[in-house]
Amino acid sequence: MKPGTLYLVGTPIGNLSDIGRRALEVLAEVDLIAAEDTRVSGVWLRTAGIKTPLISFHAHSSPARIEAIVDRLREGQAVAVITDAGMPAVADPGRELVEAAAAAGVPVSAVPGPNAAVTAFALSGFPLPVTLWGFLPARGREREEAVAQLVAGTGTQVFYEAPHRIRRTLEDLAPRLGDRRLVVARELTKVHEEVWRGDIAGALAWLHAHPPRGEFTVVVGPRQAPQAAEPSWDALLARVAEAVAGGMSDREAVRAVAGAVGVSRRELYRRWHRAIVKRPGTATD
Repeated sequence: MKPGTLYLVGTPIGNLSDIGRRALEVLAEVDLIAAEDTRVSGVWLRTAGIKTPLISFHAHSSPARIEAIVDRLREGQAVAVITDAGMPAVADPGRELVEAAAAAGVPVSAVPGPNAAVTAFALSGFPLPVTLWGFLPARGREREEAVAQLVAGTGTQVFYEAPHRIRRTLEDLAPRLGDRRLVVARELTKVHEEVWRGDIAGALAWLHAHPPRGEFTVVVGPRQAPQAAEPSWDALLARVAEAVAGGMSDREAVRAVAGAVGVSRRELYRRWHRAIVKRPGTATD
């Protein structure tokens, strides 16, 4: 343990067996644990035999509470920050405290742990880059702007949603997402974990048949690139014929035309060979 250090400690998002050995060691050895909800964390901390003093630190904590924690760090105390589930400062309380500690020259260290957004992203099979949104604003202009930015993003998008808002959020997104793929995860790592895959219309039908319970993590797949139009092979063959008439060999002409338009050289040559074989008295080079 390093005196005067702020430790961000990841905690299980469901299954308590996911807590790491180092996380337990740090929580047992620090001078103070700042917990999002001391009642929630207190239960499993006691079960783990950890007796470190707890104070409350959550999204609505005052600047005075942040300054009080920073003062303890300046005095040389080691402080751990935990949330009800997941990694502090990632869509959970902790960012402002990290900012204040860094500004005060206090060392900040992380003990990595589970995170619902990263877990759901890994389960989705969608590619990087990925944007993590946390919870979308519940209403008003901020919500509309966030939804617009999410839809405009071309890469994978991940956001959290509460059970009583998940349907409305997907209904808001439905006319804008088109056929983008979706993964909807709930109760990750818990007994009733579910991971649903499909499009947004299917997701809404699934939610209608299964009343939503537990917090949801939604992963929106990247925007699909438009399908390339089938090339006009007749037009390409005409260009090859023109190049051959100008003195190029068959292979040179095919290579030049295929490279210029970005089609398969092998496929163009196959079609060219088939076309000239059909012409009586014509031979290839």
